[in-house]
Amino acid sequence: MQLKKDLYTIFENPNKHKYGILIQSLIFFNIFVSIVVMFLQTEKSLSEYYSILNIINASNVILFSIEYILRIYSITYMHKIKRIKYVLRPLMIIDLIAILPYYLSFFNFDFGFLRVLRVIRIFKLFRLAKFAEFDNLIGSIIKDKKEEFIFIIVTLLILLITITPLVYYFEKDVQPEVFTSMGTTMWWAVITFTTVGYGDMYPVTLMGRILTTFVSFLGIAFYAIPGSIFTSALLEKINEKKRKGK
Repeated sequence: MQLKKDLYTIFENPNKHKYGILIQSLIFFNIFVSIVVMFLQTEKSLSEYYSILNIINASNVILFSIEYILRIYSITYMHKIKRIKYVLRPLMIIDLIAILPYYLSFFNFDFGFLRVLRVIRIFKLFRLAKFAEFDNLIGSIIKDKKEEFIFIIVTLLILLITITPLVYYFEKDVQPEVFTSMGTTMWWAVITFTTVGYGDMYPVTLMGRILTTFVSFLGIAFYAIPGSIFTSALLEKINEKKRKGK
């Protein structure tokens, strides 16, 4: 029971255990090493060291696996939390995805695809105490301002669905090989709204260009609005936390 208590404190409240910060630092170091190894394994000039890098990667996965198992084992120290419910938490799912690619590679799954999944390990940084606090803060902001964010998303969708057919009908006869369907025009609308504008699609008719200008201005505005909402809410939460700390 004492072991379970110690493990629970180390993983969930590291500041309250004498070895908590040390173990958190080791976990951070392991994440950092695993990401560096992932990058190095793509360098052809280091091919002679691939075997060493594979051993390091295997060691990383073993340490991640031990951490994952110990977290599940220790969580029942808090009797209100069931293991199944705990395993389904977002951060635990991230932990599982971080180690699964290695084990799945033994069953001849596409190794290139699995390597992409390994980048998920970087999200394990949110396990660290300070990141966890920030993660809770972000979640609180989204919960408090969900109505505003939902309104903005719905408004954007309505605008996209309205503008897409308009641009399509103005451009389809002039550029049939570019604006081939409403689906491809939706792609144009999305990248224009996000102010990316790759340049692979652009209207040439007068009305098409007027609508593009309108969409571009709206894109800037709708990026600024949620940004200002989020920033003001974040500052409000930080100030509230400081007042409680006094």
